[in-house]
Amino acid sequence: MDGSSRRDVLKLGSSGILAGLAGCSNQGDAGEPSSDTSPSTSATDGTERELRARIDELEAEIEAKNDRIEALENELDEARAQSGQYQYSSEVRNRATEAGRKLREAVVAFHFEMEDGRTSGGTGWFIDEHHIVTNRHVVSGGATEKSTNKSGYLLDGTKFDLSFVDQTTDRADDIALLKTEGTAPYVPPRGSSESLSEGQPLIHVGHPAMMNNWVIGLGEYVKPSEFGNAIQTEMPSMSGNSGSPLATLDGTVVGLTYGGVNRSFDTFPPEPAEPVAIEEYPYQEEMYAQHERIETVEEYHRQWTE
Repeated sequence: MDGSSRRDVLKLGSSGILAGLAGCSNQGDAGEPSSDTSPSTSATDGTERELRARIDELEAEIEAKNDRIEALENELDEARAQSGQYQYSSEVRNRATEAGRKLREAVVAFHFEMEDGRTSGGTGWFIDEHHIVTNRHVVSGGATEKSTNKSGYLLDGTKFDLSFVDQTTDRADDIALLKTEGTAPYVPPRGSSESLSEGQPLIHVGHPAMMNNWVIGLGEYVKPSEFGNAIQTEMPSMSGNSGSPLATLDGTVVGLTYGGVNRSFDTFPPEPAEPVAIEEYPYQEEMYAQHERIETVEEYHRQWTE
């Protein structure tokens, strides 16, 4: 129970005590009102004052203990962060959660069905009231004319039809645009990728495979990408996150997630791996997430909607 709940319970209890006392003191014999100057009334008034004083003392103690609990919880969060259990402080994680919850309202889950029975899906988000931006590789073969059914889902379960608008042909860019006759429940504000600084906390929201849907990921900005005009982050990401909006902790979108790249890919001269068979790749430890800059996304959006 949090501090405010404990205080409310105590106040409710104290009100009950005082109401009960007041009820007793206002009852006379045979229904007649008692005298305000009677000994019993004076005694009751004294008891009431004592109880009020004790309640005030208890409320002050509870307030002090609540403050201490909050301070200890913050210390625990910091200790976990320093031990590696949490990378970020409780303040950063709380801000990320708050921004992510709002951003989820703009994120769409795709479901595409093809003539041969195959299905595919992915992530997109409302860039305006009727248009949804995602990656070219998300819609290729799914949201185009090859699809017999193109559907989108909102966080609240609302289902709607989609139509294909356009996609990039430049291999350096991985962007596509879809349209719906429905209206976006939320269109997030957009900022500038040029304003990002190294180590700045960021979030993205998507549908990572084998995880869940509308998952809020927390990471940080690393640097401009060596590949095209993209940017790189240390963001938890996997298949299904393609098309996720990348945003700052105030919910301003600064990029579009589209893939990942090995963190040591640009190491030269290249070094050979150990000549042993390995059973799994440590993807999450070795990959940077890649994101199209919001400026690039906006440029294509203007071209396709004007």
